[in-house]
Amino acid sequence: MGSIIESLKSKYSGKKVLVVGLGLQGGGAGVAKFFVDLGAIVTVTDKKDEKALEFSINQLANLQINFHLGGHILEDFLQADVIFKGPVVSWSLPEIVEAEKQGIPVEMELSFFAEHCPAKIIGVTGTRGKSTTTYMIYTLLKENGYSVHLSGSIPGVSTIALLKAAESKDWIVMELPSWPLSGFHRKKISPHIGVFTNMYPDHLNFYSKMDEYLWDKKAVYLYQTQKDHLVANRQLEAIIQKDQIRSKITYFQALDFPYEFKYLKGEHNKENAAAALSVSRIAGVNEKKAIESISGFKGLPYRQEIVGEKDHVIFVNDTTSTTPIATIKAIEAFGVDSIVLLLGGNSKRLPFETLFDVLEIVKHIVLLKGSFTDEILPLLEKRFAHKISEVYDDLEMAVKKAYELAKANGPKKTYVLFSPSATSFAMFNNEFHRGEIFNKIVREILNSES
Repeated sequence: MGSIIESLKSKYSGKKVLVVGLGLQGGGAGVAKFFVDLGAIVTVTDKKDEKALEFSINQLANLQINFHLGGHILEDFLQADVIFKGPVVSWSLPEIVEAEKQGIPVEMELSFFAEHCPAKIIGVTGTRGKSTTTYMIYTLLKENGYSVHLSGSIPGVSTIALLKAAESKDWIVMELPSWPLSGFHRKKISPHIGVFTNMYPDHLNFYSKMDEYLWDKKAVYLYQTQKDHLVANRQLEAIIQKDQIRSKITYFQALDFPYEFKYLKGEHNKENAAAALSVSRIAGVNEKKAIESISGFKGLPYRQEIVGEKDHVIFVNDTTSTTPIATIKAIEAFGVDSIVLLLGGNSKRLPFETLFDVLEIVKHIVLLKGSFTDEILPLLEKRFAHKISEVYDDLEMAVKKAYELAKANGPKKTYVLFSPSATSFAMFNNEFHRGEIFNKIVREILNSES
């Protein structure tokens, strides 16, 4: 561990490191701090201004960092010794393209970490279930005495900082969305255990076609060796069989976890559990203890999270449902009872036709402002005019309207399900900010006297 940091210090001390994309989730700030600690000369650039990035800037207070915000300066890129690109920063950004033409290396945090980390990495990707499966695996390993670290695209976690602590005996459980996996392709590396939860249309506001999205995902297994493992949803077998896979493959499906959950709902969570159980076997965890850990997993904030109940109304925060398929899964999970659905936001240019089939079982639909809402509104008016509300540009008003509609359902249990099917940028910084505000509004309702 110490030798890795000493090696990186000798390589980067005094070098100019440019961090492109500070962001608000902690990754950019973590990279900047890591290289300051190594003795590098660090510059941070972001198209957002200082006010929008205040939270992240405050994390870097008192550090020697140059901030160039509100836009990029080409000179920063061409004078850098190495560039660290944020996950949603495009490889086709003109300044990145120009820097690569000049032979300046462009890195990404998670692939840089994987290249230098001495520990065994379990990398979890997929369209849905990444976070839940990542935390399930992390929790069951931790509860069974493994030295394990949580990493990847998780808010508030600096993966690169783990290079100071990770040892060869450790396990690293890493959430891997498609964007950072592009860095794995460039280095031609894959995790020791790759987990591929499922594949549905997503991020078509970022990728020009599904094949590009799938290609990035495939980095979770394409460069594995015979000593490695791929744990993949049976849904993906036809796709995976077309590739030259050298690792040992384990396919899973929901039926592979025939046990009861204490807290979770839904067939999709059975799939997540089956994936986690498969990983536990590879890692050598006692089977009975692994099943106990997974069965008792409480779930994550903002993912079908039950926030509270009042007047027979149960509030569910599923703000991370930013795709129609995610909302479909949520409706299916809670659909045994009445649902008032909070729906809408900005579009990711995804197909939404199948969502309309499950909206048949929803009692009311309260709409939130955004380009996705604009796309679906004409069809909603045609098929579900009796169910839909006006379009709200204020989340508090929308939640209170949903609560009124749910209360009017009488003594029957009714869910106010906040599962928007869309991104949040019309009204919030990201889906986590949106979820935080939803919970705050709900807590106010729960604590009110009315």
